[in-house]
Amino acid sequence: MTKVAFDIGGTYIKSAIVEDNGTLTGYQKVRTPDNVNHAIIKTVKRQLIDFIDCYQLRDVQVGISTAGAVNREACKIAYANPNIRDYTGTDFAEYLSPLSDQLHVYNDVDAALLGELMYVPENVESVFCLTLGTGIGGSYYNRTFGLMTGARHRPNQIGNLLYDPYTKNNYEQRASTNGLKHQLKSRGYDNPSIPQWFERASAGDTIAINELLHWGEEVARGIAEIQIMYDPDWIIIGGGVSAQGTQLLQWIEPQIAKYLPQHYGYAQIKTAKLQNNAALIGATSLL
Repeated sequence: MTKVAFDIGGTYIKSAIVEDNGTLTGYQKVRTPDNVNHAIIKTVKRQLIDFIDCYQLRDVQVGISTAGAVNREACKIAYANPNIRDYTGTDFAEYLSPLSDQLHVYNDVDAALLGELMYVPENVESVFCLTLGTGIGGSYYNRTFGLMTGARHRPNQIGNLLYDPYTKNNYEQRASTNGLKHQLKSRGYDNPSIPQWFERASAGDTIAINELLHWGEEVARGIAEIQIMYDPDWIIIGGGVSAQGTQLLQWIEPQIAKYLPQHYGYAQIKTAKLQNNAALIGATSLL
C-alpha cells in the first residue's frame, strides 16, 4: 500500500507520498486554482494520476486535508466560506473512487492535529490544536472517541469567540497572525514582517516587546476559553508562527492565568513539531 496526501488551502495545494516513517517523497506545491467548474478537485485528481503513473503505484491510499467543514464519513465538503468559490458540496469520493478505494478527508486543522499526535505520549489523553495564521482554527482529540465531530461537521470554530460589540471584531481578528499584522499597521508600522518582530523582541527592543505582549495577551484570552470548555491535557499551537517555538510561548503563556479563576490551572502549552507538513502527514496517519 502507498499513501498519497493532499493539503488543499486557499492559496496552495500541496501533495506528496507519505512514507511509513513520516518522510515525504515527490513533494509538490501548486497554486490553488479559482474553483470554476470544480477546478480544485480536478487538480487533485490529475496530480493523483501523475503520482500513480510516475511511481508505478498500486493499491493507493489517499488522505486529504482541506479548508472548510468536512463530512468525514461521506468524504465531502459540508460547508466552505466564500473565499473558495463553489466549494461547498465537493464530493471527493465521487471523483477519486476510481483511483483509490481507501480515502480519508479531514478539515485542515483536524489533519494537522492527527500529524502532531505522532509526538504526543500515550499517557496524554486529550489534546486541543490551536492554529494561528490568516485566521484561527481549532481541533479537539480525545483518545476515547478520537476527533470531535459536530452535528453540522463544524466543531471548534473558536475564531468566533470573544466578539467585542464595540470594536466589532472577534478572537480571530485580534489574535491570528493577520491580527498581529493589523495591530502593527494600525500603529504606523508598514509591511511588518512577523519573524523580524520576534527577532527584535528577543534582542530587547522595547517597542517589539510591548507589541508582542499585547498580541500575546489576546491569544492567551482565547486559550483560557479553550481550557474552560475542553480541559485538555495539552494545547498545541500550530500555524507558521509556531516555528518561533519558546520565543512564541513566552509572550502568551504567562498571561493565561489572569483570564482564569484563581488557582484554576491549565493545560501544558506546546508548539507544533511538524509545522507546514503536519496536515500532509496527518491526513494519512489513520490509513
